[in-house]
Amino acid sequence: MRPLSVLVVDDEKVQRDTLASILAEDGYQVIVAQDVPSATAALTESNYDVVLTDFRMPGGSGLDIARKANEVCPEAAILIMTAYADVQGVIDAMRLGVVDYLLKPLNVESLLRRLEIIRDRRALQLEVNFLRAEMNRQSDAGTLLGESSAMTDISKIIEQVAATRGTVLITGESGTGKEVVARSVHRLSAQSGNKFVGINCGALPENLLESELFGHKRGAFTGALADKQGLFAVANEGTLFLDEIGDMPRSLQVKLLRALQEREITPIGDTKPIKVNLRVIAATNRDLTAEVAAGNFRQDLFYRLNVVEIKMPPLRDRRDDIPMLARHFVEKYTKELGRPMRPLSSDAIRQLVSYPWPGNVRELENIIERAIILSKNPERIDVDDFPATLSESALSNAVPQKLDEAMKVFAREHILQVLSSVSGDKKDAAKLLGMSLSSLYRKLEELDISFKRTDEPK
Repeated sequence: MRPLSVLVVDDEKVQRDTLASILAEDGYQVIVAQDVPSATAALTESNYDVVLTDFRMPGGSGLDIARKANEVCPEAAILIMTAYADVQGVIDAMRLGVVDYLLKPLNVESLLRRLEIIRDRRALQLEVNFLRAEMNRQSDAGTLLGESSAMTDISKIIEQVAATRGTVLITGESGTGKEVVARSVHRLSAQSGNKFVGINCGALPENLLESELFGHKRGAFTGALADKQGLFAVANEGTLFLDEIGDMPRSLQVKLLRALQEREITPIGDTKPIKVNLRVIAATNRDLTAEVAAGNFRQDLFYRLNVVEIKMPPLRDRRDDIPMLARHFVEKYTKELGRPMRPLSSDAIRQLVSYPWPGNVRELENIIERAIILSKNPERIDVDDFPATLSESALSNAVPQKLDEAMKVFAREHILQVLSSVSGDKKDAAKLLGMSLSSLYRKLEELDISFKRTDEPK
């Protein structure tokens, strides 16, 4: 967690500088201001976690600063220092959200304890926010979608590996859903109640990546104003997801290998190792075998990571899953964007199936979201709602498909859409499809469709 930022406002220079020095030594980031105008300017320019202000000053008071802080930094904790406490002043301050009154001369130990309480509460709130975000993400991103043979095989591997604590390497093109697989492994594991923490190993320079992974001690390098817990420690008893592991600098690979072998880490600037117990899942869009041969990736680290490999197929190699994925994203973004529910037309599905999808599932999701936003047709989402490049590419890259296979894909999708439109009522669906109820049941069995009524009590 980053150190708290504190704005100290006092018209007495000695008091101001003394407080700034004490707080900086205790690991806080401190900015000082000598009066109300300079404090107002500081509040306008930056956000602060804590505002520590004198009550009586030339040209204004601590209440003026409290009003400004509430306006521009509503989450800041406000502390007022005064030698002239009075009941009405306290009432006015509390109405403005001031969390505490400190009598001068200040008791430094008392002040530091108050700041520690604020820091702990802030850390707890961040933890709550993190857990809520993780729950929301896992409810959506932790579900692997697809009924193709390739995805069925991957689902079986996920179930097997989730029952262990083995290291997993997920390979595949960008956008194929490698993080979804990682989250699925975590969600099905015995560690699902603990944290899932991820980091992109190619997004940070080497020194910052090392600090993020292993942590650092205060003073270990310029800017290290407080101890920092690394992600190995944060994810202890849970899962650490190392995305784009193929982009990790070679000099850092040996430290990762040691962490995996010894199950311990040493923060930068420390000499005492910390034991960790967690599952590590790595992912890459690179060919690590070729990277090892080229000398860019350590062979021993590759073997350590590649205990169980899960190869994610590109979307163009599992076209049977495209209608299901498209429907999932239509439902997702219809709800998120507050738009009326509309099915995909048969032509739209046909175009989606024909497109080669160089960006894989991520590209499909983006195109469906765009269509939901821009579509003006109140009845359906059609090919006109897709980018022109999609239509052109689909035509030039049309995939040869046997007639009976194509008919099954489109028949399955059409029946699913009709069932969805009538909340799963099979009698009504049969009428709309122009077939008897018994024929519909035979078709559902033939196409392996399972659809429960959405209006039935759970």
